[in-house]
Amino acid sequence: MDIAKIRKKLKELKAAGPRAEVIGRTAKPTEYMRRDETIPEYSVNKNENRTEGRSEETEAVEKTDIDIQEAGLAVREKMNGREEEAEAQQVTDRRIESGQEEVVEILTFRLMKEEFAFRISHLAEILRHQRITKVPKVPKHILGITSLRGKVIPVMDLKLKLSLAGETAGSEPTGKILIIKGPKGPIGAVVDKVIDVVRIAKSEILPPPSHLSERELKFIDGVAIVDKRFVSIINMEQAVSLQSE
Repeated sequence: MDIAKIRKKLKELKAAGPRAEVIGRTAKPTEYMRRDETIPEYSVNKNENRTEGRSEETEAVEKTDIDIQEAGLAVREKMNGREEEAEAQQVTDRRIESGQEEVVEILTFRLMKEEFAFRISHLAEILRHQRITKVPKVPKHILGITSLRGKVIPVMDLKLKLSLAGETAGSEPTGKILIIKGPKGPIGAVVDKVIDVVRIAKSEILPPPSHLSERELKFIDGVAIVDKRFVSIINMEQAVSLQSE
């Protein structure tokens, strides 16, 4: 083969790319062809990765569906519980309206983080905070005296009277003053916050817990459940006693 033909053949090989190399007049596969042979194996692995990805996504979706179902079940149970409470309350209301149940009205209020109540029949009125003047030689739970339409009345710190831990009301109360109809005349009781007036059936007032001491039991007439909260109804006669415990 002359030089011209060899050059022409080399140009043709360069134009064709590295697909084959010439040995004499015979072409054989090169590394490029071997790389082609590995493509099916690469494709299989890629498909497997996709399958694994879809499996993880499916598991995540299934888990989410379970969570949603459990949340829906909890909501339905809660709604059913509310419906039962509402039905029970409607039955009680109907019995109260028909005169079959004796009704008790209570004023709920807060002392620190706890809720208490007095019977409305034991209260005269509710005052905003006003000046309280200290007097000597009185029990610690007596804050002093204040004026009510020209009449001097004693004012007590109900927290100290009930032996509740925490800050006392101080000489300048920041809450309200409940005017209680005491057996010897009106007396003020400082509370942190007045909440609401509640009407409940007398049969729904529960006895106080039996584990309380005798001293604690004499201050509690009973326990009412108001909006799923326990409210202790205070014994008025014991609460307004000016004597130290």
